[in-house]
Amino acid sequence: PMAGAFLRVTGGNFITARPVGVVDGIDYQYTGAVRKVIAEEIQADLAQENVVLVTPISASPTGEIFNLAWEDVAEAVAVAIQADKLIYLCDAPGVFDRKGGLIDNLTADQGQKITGKYLQAQAPDVARVLPNAVRACHAGVGRVHFLDRQADGAMLMEFFTRDGDGTVMT
Repeated sequence: PMAGAFLRVTGGNFITARPVGVVDGIDYQYTGAVRKVIAEEIQADLAQENVVLVTPISASPTGEIFNLAWEDVAEAVAVAIQADKLIYLCDAPGVFDRKGGLIDNLTADQGQKITGKYLQAQAPDVARVLPNAVRACHAGVGRVHFLDRQADGAMLMEFFTRDGDGTVMT
């Protein structure tokens, strides 16, 4: 069905970085943080039906190149472009409760409680992105999905079936 289709991927300097610097006596050298997202350029490319590739490597205003945390980039871009959904593909099927059961859906406030009380009960990559997901929801992103990256059809099942396949935070 995609024979002869044209797919354009665009990239650019959509993010401006700032250095993390020295924290608690440790010099983080080329590790940076998101300073600014140029949302207008991303939205213009999306309006042209382009796939926008945003990398976690960015320059500062002085021209220094920094490595950024991918979960911080995803959160910052989703908030800046006022995304309806932010999707994290994880090594686990979603967020778990204290007893180890999968949570189908939760609010950002419930997610905040999980990050404070029993974050260690989560899979490592879910624990890593959960605080970003909570901040993104509080900043206006409509839904954040946590899906198992190794499950065949996880996205299709999450978006086009009643029960879904992972965890959704609203």
